[in-house]
Amino acid sequence: MRQTRAVVLGLLLSSTLVAGQQSQQLTVVPPKPTCTLIFKTGSCADLWTNYNQAFAQRQREEIQLYVNRQKELASEAATAPLQQQISELTRLTGDQQTQISKLQQQMQSDASASVEARQNAHQQGLWEGLVIGGAGVLILMAVVWGARRISRSFTITKKEAVE
Repeated sequence: MRQTRAVVLGLLLSSTLVAGQQSQQLTVVPPKPTCTLIFKTGSCADLWTNYNQAFAQRQREEIQLYVNRQKELASEAATAPLQQQISELTRLTGDQQTQISKLQQQMQSDASASVEARQNAHQQGLWEGLVIGGAGVLILMAVVWGARRISRSFTITKKEAVE
């Protein structure tokens, strides 16, 4: 009965291990002896002893491989949420980099538009100043011309001194 459970456990573990990748060579179990063990000494006893030792060693190795595989699976299960967080943060970082580059382009276009608007305002101010100055000069010339024209009809005479 004990050997039957061991064989079933061995088959279960070996099928699990075959599914996973084996990195080490397992102990080779010799074929089960067909002789009947009567005495504790002799060639039949040696065959059974060798078989039982190899079988026990193989079971220990399979159990160790199974434990190691379970540790790997637990580690992967534990790190999976972290890997997901890392991928989400990487995606978020990429999105933020894209947004930053768009904002930089917008700032550059706003800066060039601001410089252009300032130049236009400066040029418009110059033209308005030129127009106002020209109009002022024309008004001043008209006032001087009008004053001269009005003053032509006037004559200034000196009064002679009375003695």
